[in-house]
Amino acid sequence: MSMEQAICEGALYGTTYDNIDQYNSCDVNVPSLSEDDTHHVDKGKDSGSVIEVVDDAMAVNNELPDHTGIPLDEIPYVGLRFVSLQRAQEFYTNYAKKVGFVTRIRNTNFDKTRKDSMIPVNQSLHCSCESYRESRVKAATRVKRIITAGCKARMYVMLDRQKDNWMVSKLELKHTHPCSAKQAMHYIEYRELTMHVKCVIQNNDEAGIRPNKTYLALPNEVGGSSNLGYSEKDVRNFITIDVDEANQFKRALWVDVRCRASYEYYGDVVPFDTMYSRNKHGLPFASFVGVNHHGKSTLLGCALMGNEKICCFEWVFKQCLRCMGSPPQAIITDQCKSMFGAIKNVLPDTRHPGAYGT
Repeated sequence: MSMEQAICEGALYGTTYDNIDQYNSCDVNVPSLSEDDTHHVDKGKDSGSVIEVVDDAMAVNNELPDHTGIPLDEIPYVGLRFVSLQRAQEFYTNYAKKVGFVTRIRNTNFDKTRKDSMIPVNQSLHCSCESYRESRVKAATRVKRIITAGCKARMYVMLDRQKDNWMVSKLELKHTHPCSAKQAMHYIEYRELTMHVKCVIQNNDEAGIRPNKTYLALPNEVGGSSNLGYSEKDVRNFITIDVDEANQFKRALWVDVRCRASYEYYGDVVPFDTMYSRNKHGLPFASFVGVNHHGKSTLLGCALMGNEKICCFEWVFKQCLRCMGSPPQAIITDQCKSMFGAIKNVLPDTRHPGAYGT
């Protein structure tokens, strides 16, 4: 029996995920996904590559998450096909976000006959609560000590060489812990600032409004802080990106909450260094570093630059000054002439010894 026949007969239905916007279904009856037979597949003589997912002992205390409001074509099942492994990962992550849990890649097996190419042949995507672990915080201060609960929810995908696509070969939808779609937006993996919020943060920052005041005003637009898809820490993080006329990356500066706090204490003398190794795109990495009261280095910010010209350094220093609010008393750099010119133009009142050790 061919693999396609085994999928249709063993998994009850099969869908080809040939395009991100289209689903081509087989001519078979599709049962309700709330039934157990949507993810329990019986082994048989003609089952082919379809494998039984879970046994009854493991599913005793498991619960199927609420699929209310989720379209059928967005719920995984055995036999579902994807054009690539990345599409499979995106599909399962999107499903997890709507159900209310976080996914992670458990393992990936590669083709051993082609070690140089590193071609993946199968991968398992698991719930992040797969293992069993308790919090180190004492029970007196933390009511919920169990962080992970040995969850068995997972999805296995394998490469079908004949059809040149990826197929869901094993699946378990039940979880050993409650899933909440409303709480999913607060997971760090799903927190994201919308374009509107980014514009509000930028406008308020230019107007001199502190980040905590901005965060207190944002919940009024969505009916409470519980409906925000981000935290106050996300609002305080400062990330600015500069692009060219073709909307291509030119340079970027990143400063988080801890960097800002450290700058207030240790930002009097700031070493600025671009000697770090370049990445695969050839972009120099620059770092602002301070020295804390223990004599240890602490990061105050970092930047990716398209080049090491004066205009690029000027942009980095201007954005850093805009973020920190005040210039450092002294800045230490190497003997780069472009840095000398940029510091003279942007930080005229900052002392510049010139090089390390001078």
